[in-house]
Amino acid sequence: MQPRDLNLTAEVIGHQRYLFFLVPAERREPDLARRIDHLGDGFVNLHDTTGSPSEDDLEKGCYQILRGLPEHSRSRDVEHPALLEANFLIRLESSGTEQLQRYETDLRRLVDPLGISVESLAGVQRQRSYTSHAMTQFAYASAQAPGPGERYPLGVVTPMNKTKEWWGLDWMHRESFFLPRYDANENMVSKGHSLAAAAGISCITRRLMHAPDGYGQESSYDFVGYFEFDEEHVSVFKEVMAALRDVSQNPEWKYVREGPEWWGRRIRQVSDLW
Repeated sequence: MQPRDLNLTAEVIGHQRYLFFLVPAERREPDLARRIDHLGDGFVNLHDTTGSPSEDDLEKGCYQILRGLPEHSRSRDVEHPALLEANFLIRLESSGTEQLQRYETDLRRLVDPLGISVESLAGVQRQRSYTSHAMTQFAYASAQAPGPGERYPLGVVTPMNKTKEWWGLDWMHRESFFLPRYDANENMVSKGHSLAAAAGISCITRRLMHAPDGYGQESSYDFVGYFEFDEEHVSVFKEVMAALRDVSQNPEWKYVREGPEWWGRRIRQVSDLW
């Protein structure tokens, strides 16, 4: 299913790639760490940047390395061991695909001979489809902007699919799930996606990646969410996710099938650890 067939925006405004991999303890050698870090030469390290990447940054390509936090990561509806068990993630962002593909190819060439496999999630960024001017003011005007890893050290990845039933709904029906619902006496009966997630607007940086070749594909997730925040707001993130998953508050979630919720800590470079 293609975005235009679903009354969703089709314009691509950027590209992202998530490279998950597991480095066994016996392979954590200083030389490997230096060679992984060297792959970022010419890219912009988002660990040290404040605000959204500039057009020049995106032309070069941007990256952020995260060390896995298995004590926080959780399996959800869709089993995906290669993602869940990864202890490193390199998140890439760019205005084009060439830089990202080159980085992934070089990473695979580096780690494949060591028996280390890379699990890749690739996708695109699109303009928001379910966002009126009023909703933009509510959900994005006061949203937390991206910041450096020292300020927002935690990153969480949440891949997900929408069910076949969701994509079969009329576009107005789908859009209605993002707003509160009221009964005949104008009493709110469910918050909807927007109010369920409202507590995280000012303290959680959000990014969303869409499947590159359309929705409902077996080879990819429909969406990959990525969130950054500080230690102080761990509880807020967990509360927001619990509210979104509560179908009495957010009926949309009965149409959601989640992949693993992967947690990591942002680091400047791998050689900081080894």
